Amino acid sequence: MTVFVIAAILVVVVILGFAASVERRVRRYRASTAASLTLLTVELERRCVQLEPLIAAVEPSGLNSELVRQLVGARSWSKAVRERELGLPVQAAAENALSAAVHAVLSEADTRPNLKSNWAIQGPAGELGTTEQRIAGAVRVYNDNAYRLAALRSTFPTKLVAQAMKVTAPDPFVEHIPLVANTQPQDVPA
Repeated sequence: MTVFVIAAILVVVVILGFAASVERRVRRYRASTAASLTLLTVELERRCVQLEPLIAAVEPSGLNSELVRQLVGARSWSKAVRERELGLPVQAAAENALSAAVHAVLSEADTRPNLKSNWAIQGPAGELGTTEQRIAGAVRVYNDNAYRLAALRSTFPTKLVAQAMKVTAPDPFVEHIPLVANTQPQDVPA
């Protein structure tokens, strides 16, 4: 009888220790996810501010006007999505479009000798290059934290503690393309 009581006490202690460990991880991952999302937001705001002088410099420079329009439109879309808080998948799509537009303008500017020596373009371009790298790093850190939190919520036995703590899985910062079941692309070459 005494062995049974000791074994039961040991099992309860192990279960409580495991639950406390999972609770600490959940709290740490929640805090890390929130902090990394804040960092990502700061970097995205920094990029919007840094785009102002670049746009002002490339508009009169004779650069392809279609590329400049795409850059201005992508920046507007990005700001609108953030202001309306449409969710991380939509924001990721807008930010990816803005990154593509920035890179297109910078690539085009690099091919023009007169723009390569224009400090009004090259100054903001250098800052934007650094900011783009920081955004990529912030996205990676946020997604890692979000996936860790989601894993705690979805794997047994941590799932039990996470559900008791009412953990919700955060959206990753990636574009989602909704797929419709049983649909085939029409104009796909064979």
